[in-house]
Amino acid sequence: VGFWSDHFNIFIEKEPCFYLKTVDDREVIRKHALGNFRDLVWASAHSPAMLTYLDNQANVKGTPNENYARELMELHTLGVDGGYTQYDVMQLARCLTGWSVKEHFWLGEFTFKEDLHDSGAKNVLGQLIQPNGQGEAEQVIEQLVMHPSTARFIATKLTRRFIADEPPQEIVEKAAQTFLTTHGDIK
Repeated sequence: VGFWSDHFNIFIEKEPCFYLKTVDDREVIRKHALGNFRDLVWASAHSPAMLTYLDNQANVKGTPNENYARELMELHTLGVDGGYTQYDVMQLARCLTGWSVKEHFWLGEFTFKEDLHDSGAKNVLGQLIQPNGQGEAEQVIEQLVMHPSTARFIATKLTRRFIADEPPQEIVEKAAQTFLTTHGDIK
């Protein structure tokens, strides 16, 4: 739980993350910590705490905000050297337009605002993304979670956490291969 909470970091002093993070801890991190990486990323991507923390409610057609798209690629899946470009980040940001949080007295429920979504075709990591509303970003998430760069990135972080600061490369590679073979089974 500590490892994944660090990996999907949310700063609680950014309003209203103080309130939303406790739900994220329970419904995203603890619920999926020993499950499947795809389910963990999926839950995080739909988390009001994550979307609020990384300003995705400000990600709208015409003026995309790349904060969450960059974090999703750089820190949550592919890693800094995972093979994506600035163009990929901007295209993913366009896919994520309209992903937001309902604003009501209890705050904290994911919503997709179709009227704020960029409905044009996109291209992320060489894959053409046809207009499909909320499904566009979900399609990219499916691609990201099983990407070989993601497997290496997660395997490296896990081996650093549990084995050594400079883990043996053969162990990292074996863990990455297991990640891919098991489709991201964390256990």
